[in-house]
Amino acid sequence: MAKLLVAPDEEPRRRDDSSGNSGFWASFFLLTLISVGTGAFVAFQSVEMTKESLSAEYERSRNQPAIELNYEDNARLRKLDPLVTNLAAPTDAWVRVKASIVLSDEFTDDVAVLTGHIEEDMLAYLRTLTISHLEGAVGLQHLREDLNERAKVRSNGQVHEVILESLVIQ
Repeated sequence: MAKLLVAPDEEPRRRDDSSGNSGFWASFFLLTLISVGTGAFVAFQSVEMTKESLSAEYERSRNQPAIELNYEDNARLRKLDPLVTNLAAPTDAWVRVKASIVLSDEFTDDVAVLTGHIEEDMLAYLRTLTISHLEGAVGLQHLREDLNERAKVRSNGQVHEVILESLVIQ
């Protein structure tokens, strides 16, 4: 019977691993240097672009007013007395509203009389509300819009806005 596998007479020669190993480390070191250089370059460019955009934004903001108001330059702010009343339902629930109004400067009538009429209108309106009307952000927005509309009608358009400072329901 013939031998299928024949063993060689001499042992296979082993490669010298030191030359292959040094090539690996040289390429690893070269790739690391390239990566560090690329990362430093990108970081430097990012810092420079950020500095340029921030300085441009700062220059633009210096030329603009800090707050852009929706009112005329000659508008006046007038505080109203705190309003305390009970709600329509439940009857033992009370509401306290602290507000201000923004008047145009052309208003020539007595401001105290106008604020008194606006406070009366606000009290009358608040007495018709229930707690469910005032719940959530939507309820607060509807209250704000209704009070603004009532104040504008009462003042013949001389009141620009009613600003709600606080609203407490107890």
